[in-house]
Amino acid sequence: MGWRTIGNIYGEYTIIPGLKLRSSWSIDNGSEYENNYSNTLISAGISSLGSAASYENKNIVLTNEQVLNYIKTFGPNGKHNINALIGNTINTVLTQNTSATGTGFAANSLKSVAVAATRSGSSSRAESKLLSFFSKVSYTYDNKYTIDGSIRADGSSKFGVNKQWGYFPSGGFAWRAGQESFIKNLNVFDELKLRASIGLSGNQNGIGSYAAQGLWSSGANYLEQPGTAPSQLANPDLTWETTRQIDFGAEFGFLKNRLNIVVDYYNKYTYDLLLNVPVPYRSGFASYLQNFGAVRNKGVDLAINSTNVQTASFKWTTNFNISFNANKIEKLASDIALGASGRNISILRQGYAVNSFQLYKQLYVDSQTGNAVYEDVNKDGQITSADRQIVGNALPKFSGGFNNNLVYKNFDLGFSFIFQQGNKIMNMNDFFMVHGNLQANIGFLPRQLERWQKPGDQTDIPRLTADSRNPAQNGGNANNYGGNVANLSSRYLEDGSFIRLKTLTLGYNLPAAFLQKVKLNKIRLYAQATNLLTFTKYGGLDPEVSSQSSNQNTAGYDWATVPQPKTFQIGANVTF
Repeated sequence: MGWRTIGNIYGEYTIIPGLKLRSSWSIDNGSEYENNYSNTLISAGISSLGSAASYENKNIVLTNEQVLNYIKTFGPNGKHNINALIGNTINTVLTQNTSATGTGFAANSLKSVAVAATRSGSSSRAESKLLSFFSKVSYTYDNKYTIDGSIRADGSSKFGVNKQWGYFPSGGFAWRAGQESFIKNLNVFDELKLRASIGLSGNQNGIGSYAAQGLWSSGANYLEQPGTAPSQLANPDLTWETTRQIDFGAEFGFLKNRLNIVVDYYNKYTYDLLLNVPVPYRSGFASYLQNFGAVRNKGVDLAINSTNVQTASFKWTTNFNISFNANKIEKLASDIALGASGRNISILRQGYAVNSFQLYKQLYVDSQTGNAVYEDVNKDGQITSADRQIVGNALPKFSGGFNNNLVYKNFDLGFSFIFQQGNKIMNMNDFFMVHGNLQANIGFLPRQLERWQKPGDQTDIPRLTADSRNPAQNGGNANNYGGNVANLSSRYLEDGSFIRLKTLTLGYNLPAAFLQKVKLNKIRLYAQATNLLTFTKYGGLDPEVSSQSSNQNTAGYDWATVPQPKTFQIGANVTF
């Protein structure tokens, strides 16, 4: 349970015509708490004679901002327009976490940590501050040519004392070519706009409030005497992760603007990545948070909006968008293996995309023996950890949406599809439930019955086995190894492409004559369904899933995630 309070107050003062000062203060205050108890009737509480836990998390964000804005139009026919601003922001984030646990209860009716035989607790508090100064100037001439420039200066308490400040300039140019006479004379475009921009931006997300500081932790006890030990190396030069982005775009309008097309190309190069870089163990640490590494994203976004039919009583509009993105790690100190439960099947590797999967590649199941046959990458005749390879990633090659709205008199019908193609999903449901290991204390899915059972069977599910080791543990021969629960292979990596009917809505606006009688402006009755249809080859419950999306480098996992439900609702919108 929890609660959240969001508040904002501001004041504005016009100094002279066109020059305005605005000051605002806001607060975002949230608190969550949880109490749970595992009694002695379930496995989680049997051995401990009952187990209880209590957690409370608090988060407060305070923001103060001042902006001085100047807008001025001047010259013959108002051809010159200037829009300029300057300001600063002060942001403070305070988090506090408290937890208490207890085991050993006299009765299951006693559930509070306070009455447990053995109790323990912990607490933490962190505070970070961000101070920003920014300015922007935009100049437009004759409503055709626009040039703008901006700069930000951001200082964060999260970074090292030597490099807490980052400076991020940007600039852009736009040309409404459709307003030029030589374009108008073509009688082709109703609107034609070209634009380009380049700029830098900074990022501090993904690191703790004291990421750059040398930290010590208690708990290094010796001979029952309390002790402390260093837990984090200091990095006084830790600084902002920076992205340089270049954009080129064009907007087209045809057929009296009934057809509009927007195309954008972008190239984002992010460098000085905030990563834990491996260091020699003689330092006493395995890794060290540094600015090291670079990744590039480049692609094209396309949006098409059209009015297909428009009469006095009927209108049909369509919106279509699609995005193509190519991701590549261009600089990395060394491979970084990631993944839940220590399995390290996600990896960051130079030359490949983030969210890549490193697995044993299953070639086929031997129809005579029922053993899985894996690719022997280094050709040494054995399947070991050296034979794991990147076999896909969680990023789609393209994604988008397709929306339609039809209006006939007082009726309206709308439906929207979303889609993505080319991404991979690690189906951990199959890993645990179609594993084929007799010793695993886990249930089975009906698809397990499709496994190899006798010579001649053609299937991709190996024979049932009591061997819980993986190839690397027993040096299994490349052509003689049965499938098991410990062996995470490409067999569990599936295509996550899908097309989904996301929403379907039918509405009716009550006639104006009736609204006049009841003295209301508008009443719309509607029925709506969501997630109605999904077309996919993915074998899990829902292809639109990424249960570890909180970690941006380990996306694309399905840990028996609850699928998005199909919903049906009816309602009314009333405007007074």
